[in-house]
Amino acid sequence: KRLTEATGQKAVTVHRMLEAQGAGGSGAPTFGKNEDEQLEADVIILDEVSMMDISLMQHFLAAVPDGAHVIFVGDVDQLPSVGPGTVLRDILRSGVIPSVCLTDIFRQKGESSIVMNAHAINAGRLPVCSPQGDFQFWEIDDEEAVAAQIVELCTKVLPQQGFSPLTDIQVLAPMHRLACGTDNLNKVLQAALNPKSPQRPELTNAAQTFRLGDKVIQTKNNYTKQVFNGDIGFVMAIEPGRMTVHFSDELEVDYENGEFGELALAYALTVHKSQGSEYPVVILPLVRSHTIMMQRNLLYTAVTRAKREVILLGSKAALNTAVGNNRTSKRYTLLAERLYYGFER
Repeated sequence: KRLTEATGQKAVTVHRMLEAQGAGGSGAPTFGKNEDEQLEADVIILDEVSMMDISLMQHFLAAVPDGAHVIFVGDVDQLPSVGPGTVLRDILRSGVIPSVCLTDIFRQKGESSIVMNAHAINAGRLPVCSPQGDFQFWEIDDEEAVAAQIVELCTKVLPQQGFSPLTDIQVLAPMHRLACGTDNLNKVLQAALNPKSPQRPELTNAAQTFRLGDKVIQTKNNYTKQVFNGDIGFVMAIEPGRMTVHFSDELEVDYENGEFGELALAYALTVHKSQGSEYPVVILPLVRSHTIMMQRNLLYTAVTRAKREVILLGSKAALNTAVGNNRTSKRYTLLAERLYYGFER
């Protein structure tokens, strides 16, 4: 969606481009476009490549016709893909494919504190924060108080500045659990932004309640409905045992009993789910109970989602931990070595 807005040309997900058709006998997805039925293109530009795992990349490259040019765009300092491998990092590490490092940032203005602090975090330095401005840190040690302040920001403080709670503001969190995890934040934000009302029909499954007007996210790939993990939409209609979600001008999807588990509330998202997206305002709790997830690339990924304003809330200790922890789990694919020695031969 963002690429379409920026370029004026139609952009699609990799799954849609490859015509994903559902799981085959092995449980892995099958694709209409493959080595036998290749894509029709002279140049393919693939964005957010840091999010692609090695399996999806293999399917994509198999479908690229001989003679076509492929341009990968991505940021290796962000979180790695959910699936196996670190494809973009390995391609760059191999040194066999020409690459260019982009240095100008266009999401924010050049003098933006978001830009300067993103560079600082990436270099292992603490961000320069203020109580106001476009990069704020609110020191609050009590985690219940952090959650309450997030609700206050979304319902009163930021709307008074002209930001829409549903389309401009995105709450991100490192984890699902506890007071400042996405599970609880979605409940309290739903209650504040889209409260129970006779005018808002709702459906309840074992995990959560959906109401008319709720902001939701698709949590798994559904090849039949052509809606994929990470797609954001809004509940447009609810009937007994049935719900309709508007994802875009080109896509409205009906869900029936048994399918509601594919959706989750999206008032608050994990940082992982936010990759590839941008929002005018990002709110991120940094609390002690989430220490296990505090890593530099997670904080960097979160703050670089914001276009106009970043608000961090929590403890200074958690912020220090996130900036100081540059340890990432190793992934052993040997892709860089295979590329290097393959080109050498």
